[in-house]
Order: sequence, then structure tokens, then C-alpha cells
Amino acid sequence: MTEKIFGLAWEDIQQMQQRQLPESKLVAVNRPGDYGADPVGDGTFRMVPSGDVVSFEERCRRLRSAK
Repeated sequence: MTEKIFGLAWEDIQQMQQRQLPESKLVAVNRPGDYGADPVGDGTFRMVPSGDVVSFEERCRRLRSAK
């Protein structure tokens, strides 16, 4: 399995930096619901923009429904 950073392989990030790969889709921030998460450090995540602190499983569920 290839390690990914923000859902992208390292090779894709390098190509984006060199303007050889189109940038990923923009996030629709005006749509209701959470569209991101930041790790808190104790195994939980603070959801963006709601600020709710949730488990990894809940984070995944919310981000899946945001697509």
C-alpha cells in the first residue's frame, strides 16, 4: 500500500508542485456538514467547521457523507 498525504501519493504532490497535474477539486465550504478534521492527539479528531470532537470511526462516517 502506498502512503498518502491528504489522499494523494507523493508522486502526485510533486507533479502538482511542478504544475504537471491538475489541482484537486475545491471543497464546497457553503454545503452544510463537516468537510475536514484535525487530529487532537489523543486518538480523537476536531471536525471542521463544526468543532465537534469525535472518534476516528465517526470522523470517517462524516467525511464519507460529505462527498
